[in-house]
Amino acid sequence: MSIQEKIRELHLKAWSKRDEFTSSLEEAIALCEVAYENGENTPLFINNYAVALLDLHRDKEALDLLNNYEPSFSEYCSNYAIAVAKAKYDLKLIRKWNRAASKQPKQEGAIVAYMDWQGL
Repeated sequence: MSIQEKIRELHLKAWSKRDEFTSSLEEAIALCEVAYENGENTPLFINNYAVALLDLHRDKEALDLLNNYEPSFSEYCSNYAIAVAKAKYDLKLIRKWNRAASKQPKQEGAIVAYMDWQGL
């Protein structure tokens, strides 16, 4: 199983088995940390790594990670908007990345973090 498949599997498990939410996402982050240290940095990997961080409220880390790479697909831009909203709430930037998300193509295998926009 590829790292991408494992991250998606752990993310799905986190949201489908609430009692394993934190442990599943922490496992995903641990896998991502090792892969990242070993040079993995494709946009899809960075996107999905950021999702695990965002869903565990490690928002500044996710924003820093996303800031280091060029968004190239819709889900990445959506996660960028979520990271901005959760880490520093800059409405202008949130709108920028939400507009960018609507203009970019979808990426197969990309995950989008949960964001309670009503709660902002």
